[in-house]
Amino acid sequence: MTGPGSHAALDVACPDVYFTAGYGRAAAETDSGNWQTIHEADRLMLPHVLRPVGDTDADATSPYGYSGLHVDAACTPADLARFWSRAVAHWRESAVVALFLRFSPLDAASVEAVRGLGTVALTRRADTVTVDVSQGPDQVWDGMQGRSRTAIRKARSKGLTSTVRPVEQEDLLPGAPFRRLYESTMARLGSQLWYLFPDRYYRQLAAGLDKALCIAEVRDPDASVVAAALVLRHRDRAHYHLAGSDPLAARDGANNLLVWSILEWATQQGCRLVHLGGGVRAEDGLFQFKRSFGGARTPFWTGAAVIAPERYRELVAARAKQLGRSTEDLASSGYFPAYRAGVT
Repeated sequence: MTGPGSHAALDVACPDVYFTAGYGRAAAETDSGNWQTIHEADRLMLPHVLRPVGDTDADATSPYGYSGLHVDAACTPADLARFWSRAVAHWRESAVVALFLRFSPLDAASVEAVRGLGTVALTRRADTVTVDVSQGPDQVWDGMQGRSRTAIRKARSKGLTSTVRPVEQEDLLPGAPFRRLYESTMARLGSQLWYLFPDRYYRQLAAGLDKALCIAEVRDPDASVVAAALVLRHRDRAHYHLAGSDPLAARDGANNLLVWSILEWATQQGCRLVHLGGGVRAEDGLFQFKRSFGGARTPFWTGAAVIAPERYRELVAARAKQLGRSTEDLASSGYFPAYRAGVT
């Protein structure tokens, strides 16, 4: 087992972009934490961000996105049990109290393997959407719902055009079209503050992913960017990451054209899958929008494990007192770790 350190060489074998050091270190910037990965070569991988809890403790969480614990198909239950035991020993030495995992919807076998451990509480969250683009753009187009194709045609009739290209440094600066559109969209939707990423996140993301980080843009007839999204590429997969749009342009089909441009680009890049993610809530409008592109439902699971039970109970009790709630109420709230409940 290898613990914290530099794993650039391992990134090539990572099952997805969310397991790479470049992505993990960027995600750590949003939590004021430190990225680590515990792994046994490319057979077992568990990237996580260590976040301070008070002056002496810490907890661990998957980097924002989808990684969790990857278990290679050749690993036996005994292999996984040994790995987990050694990981828990490492965390206890590091004063880690609790662990929260966000599993990849594209790695269902790993979820089932972890279920066999019996020590991680698994929860199925809202589904995400994955589009198979391996058969080319014509099949993707034919597989979309009619309303999505109609919106794309409308966008083109309004003179909107789209491109996908590698990110340049200027694309991620404060006030750049992507940043402006994304941040205004989050504000309009009333999203949590943690969806507004700091400048250092974007700098680290660009430095860490390099050519694997792309940007999709839709422009109006005056060449102004009216919709944009970041796209993460890793091997035969592409991920729709962060996106925003002008609401007037959205009514003219700009968002549909944006996603279609990513799907079409992905086929040209030799990708097999495009993961569009899910909605804010199960079956909401955003989820239905993504489903209109003909993708399959892919279940999203999270996992929770208490590493230091006694210390966990102490922290929950202290947080409950601070919030004026009972310990039992906070512990049963469904928020994990419960001692972070109410923290924005």
